[in-house]
Amino acid sequence: MTASQMTFKSRKLSAASWWRGLQKSFSRRGDTLELLLPRGWPERRGTVHWRLRDGAGAAPHGQVTELNQIPGVSNMTRVHVWTPPSDSLLTRVTLPTRSRTKIQQALPYALEDQLVGEPEQLHFSYRILEDGSLAVAVTAKERMQAWLAQLNEAGLRPTGFCPALLAIPLEPGTWSATFHGNDIWVRTGMASGFTSAAGSGGVAPPLLEMCLREVQDKPSAPSGLTIIHPPSGFVQDSWASQLKLPLSIQKQDFWTGYHESVPALNLLQGSFAPSHQLQEMLPGLRPAAIMLGIWMVGSLGFNTWEWWSLKNTHEKLRSEMTQVFRSTFPDAQVVQDPALQMQRLHSELQGKSGKTGQADVLPLLGSIAPVIQANPQIILRGIQYGESRLTIDFTLPDFQTMETIKTALAARGISVEVVGANSTPSGIEGRLRLSRTGRAGT
Repeated sequence: MTASQMTFKSRKLSAASWWRGLQKSFSRRGDTLELLLPRGWPERRGTVHWRLRDGAGAAPHGQVTELNQIPGVSNMTRVHVWTPPSDSLLTRVTLPTRSRTKIQQALPYALEDQLVGEPEQLHFSYRILEDGSLAVAVTAKERMQAWLAQLNEAGLRPTGFCPALLAIPLEPGTWSATFHGNDIWVRTGMASGFTSAAGSGGVAPPLLEMCLREVQDKPSAPSGLTIIHPPSGFVQDSWASQLKLPLSIQKQDFWTGYHESVPALNLLQGSFAPSHQLQEMLPGLRPAAIMLGIWMVGSLGFNTWEWWSLKNTHEKLRSEMTQVFRSTFPDAQVVQDPALQMQRLHSELQGKSGKTGQADVLPLLGSIAPVIQANPQIILRGIQYGESRLTIDFTLPDFQTMETIKTALAARGISVEVVGANSTPSGIEGRLRLSRTGRAGT
């Protein structure tokens, strides 16, 4: 082999190695690093569980005391953190709004009885559930800041924070529980659960027994309980007898097995939302932005054309009304509103001729008299007439009677406007304004 051939072959091998390294780098960038933080971290140094997953199934995992001990941690672009369950309150609330701003303003007041600490020191995260209620997680802002500061120091930019309770696998209609240190974590729903001291494995914790008793007659009562990776002293028959609930055992630890990679409730909201998420979304939003821009330009052009067409039609009709008015009332000097002026002049001429119109006081009184006679519970306190309208002050026994009278007057072609209605010891004192709708009464 000549020197030139050896040089070419070495260059070819170098290029191949470079290409394999590049492929490996890009494949690694598609992975997600998951971290399970211990209680009290980072002030108290504990064991951080890590897991590198790329889709479902088993994944490389381990335990470290320092984040920089995780293999390839500097290459991770997607990091999800499962936070200690005891550091977040999981609860549920229903609010009469879907505005994000109003929800954030209302949550501290809606959960006031459940909070420990000042609301301004707490961070509220939520998710809207299918039934319209909100799944809420409440975490101390100081704790969130400590977690993020330590992760950022290690070069990690997490895209998701979620209480570790919600990493426990859950079958529909059941509860799941796993032992973790001296605690037991219980997941009761998609975004709900609680923690308790584990006690001995021979008997179930009193808190678990009490929570099951509270929901036993409710639709949310579980049909079974899954115990994940129980300790050596766990007695299944004793637990089943105590809890009066079928138990199933999953021997594999929830952390080493498969669990949900997408958090049911992300704590990174509001002021803690990662700023780069918007930047990542922008390329995907560009087509929608272009379509929105086209729609806005088209809508603006159509609205402008429609406004111009309606303006021309309005001016044409006004010109025709003005001509009709001047031909009917040639003595009029100024024409501002031909329709209104014609109506007023017509009423004046009708009054001078001695004829009454449907909107005059006597026809109005004649229309409402049968209704008043048919309802002797009406006590009239005053009647006024002006501008073709009657204003009557009355006293009624209740609001139902007032609705009955409004319906009866409307049936006789009378438009009814409730000016005021107040509840008093003697009944309902109110005021109605009546006018002719233009439909002849019966």
